[in-house]
Amino acid sequence: MEKKKMSLPVQIVLALILGIAVGLIFYFIGKPEITTNYFKPFGTIFVNLLKFIVVPVVLLSMIDGIISMGDMKKVGSKTLAYFLVTTAAACVIGLVFANIFLNAGLFPTDLALTDGQTWDGATSANFMDTLVAIFPSNMWKSFTDANMLQVIVIALMFGGGILAAGEKGKLAQDLVSSLYSVIDRVMAFIIALSPIGVFTMITWVVANQGPEILGHLALVLLCAYVGYIVHAIICYSVSASAFAG
Repeated sequence: MEKKKMSLPVQIVLALILGIAVGLIFYFIGKPEITTNYFKPFGTIFVNLLKFIVVPVVLLSMIDGIISMGDMKKVGSKTLAYFLVTTAAACVIGLVFANIFLNAGLFPTDLALTDGQTWDGATSANFMDTLVAIFPSNMWKSFTDANMLQVIVIALMFGGGILAAGEKGKLAQDLVSSLYSVIDRVMAFIIALSPIGVFTMITWVVANQGPEILGHLALVLLCAYVGYIVHAIICYSVSASAFAG
């Protein structure tokens, strides 16, 4: 009988528990620098890979999705407006719950910055400045800065352009489809490394911050997942009702 392979979520949870245990050991024996020197680099590699894959996944998946519509009339201002509205809703929901948790005294406000980092206070911007900033002047800068709103706009323009080109855009359409299949496999490989990334990062965090950090991390996760659930209920339920009946 073939042995059933452990699922990725189970591997991640086990890696999290093991990482906490190992981190506590290094914390109590007073050797957190070991995790900084030998554990954190692997976690940083994993985080870097996640950052690396985000832009091509969003770009290619959106272009591929737009092409699959097969009708230029379905692509345009309504599609852009949908992404802008849902993104704005996500930002508002995130800010609301973050402020609720912060005002309730559930989040720490005295965490020290490390590695020479500095804190720059946020500056307010009016609506028109924000609207202008959504549209890129340099495509490659949008990619390197991982400006996701600009990446979405780029995907909309390229996807719409490929559809508008008709038969002449068939080569570009096939190229996008092929590239998306490749990047999907690359993403699967990176996600498969999640247990290693989770283990090494949580070990480093716990070893350097101590057991009290676990409560703060749990509250951050709780806040995030409450926001996710509310966003799914409000945005996606309304979208499904409006577009799919």
